Amino acid sequence: MTPHLSPSSSVRPRDPAHPLAVAVIGAGAIGGAVAESLVDGAVPGARLITVLRSSSTQDEVAAAIEAADVLVEAAGVEVAEELIPRITRAGKDVIVCSCGVFARHDNPRDIVAGGAGRVLVPAGAVGGLDVLAAAARAGTDEAALRHFTIKSPAALGVHGPLGTPREVFRGSAREAALEFPRTSNASVALALATIGLDRVEVIVVADPEVERTRHVVEWESPVGRYDMRFENAMDPDSGGRTSAITAWSVAEVLSAVAAGAGPGVVVVSAARPVETT
Repeated sequence: MTPHLSPSSSVRPRDPAHPLAVAVIGAGAIGGAVAESLVDGAVPGARLITVLRSSSTQDEVAAAIEAADVLVEAAGVEVAEELIPRITRAGKDVIVCSCGVFARHDNPRDIVAGGAGRVLVPAGAVGGLDVLAAAARAGTDEAALRHFTIKSPAALGVHGPLGTPREVFRGSAREAALEFPRTSNASVALALATIGLDRVEVIVVADPEVERTRHVVEWESPVGRYDMRFENAMDPDSGGRTSAITAWSVAEVLSAVAAGAGPGVVVVSAARPVETT
């Protein structure tokens, strides 16, 4: 029994006279780039109020949650596990980049902890969540989704000489997120939008010649068959683990929230009904 979480077609409307107040949690490759995009004015209708780091005090965290309209988590699954319930209980929305946190819970909605706030999952390194979610809504009993991720050996923690591409993992999106929590965010987003963490098949390949991270998404069900391929430049500050497009995916979600629309985002909310298969 798996919840089907679909991309949101609408979010809370914003008053254009009051820009969306954004707090970023984490100052690494994703968090730093998101903060920079806000400072540079690349996200109309949104402004950066603070960046929380590992050295931030509990008082600073509490102040950020109180002051922000939405928070961006880009600090890892442990931080996401700790802060998501606090943020949603405060009635605030949080954009979660460390999607591996959902693999720790049988029902991804459990982490919302009954709060009024929502958890927003950006599409990140892959696209097509809209059509895949629509296909899943049409029926999932006979649906199958396979996600290939091809990255450099270093990004996957594969050491030693490797002359040719090697498959280093095959399993469910949940298992992939637990084994590769920093490199499986796209798999989790796909799973949450479609047939669930335990039914999406993930194949991870280490390729010593890879110059861009590659994703191949294959969907088949009675409603249609879709093959999507993505090649993303790597963020130079991520050690090859993160696609450069990821931070801009977060910026796009922030822009959509500020504008009162919600393309390209998965909403995890205790208030939304759970669909089962």
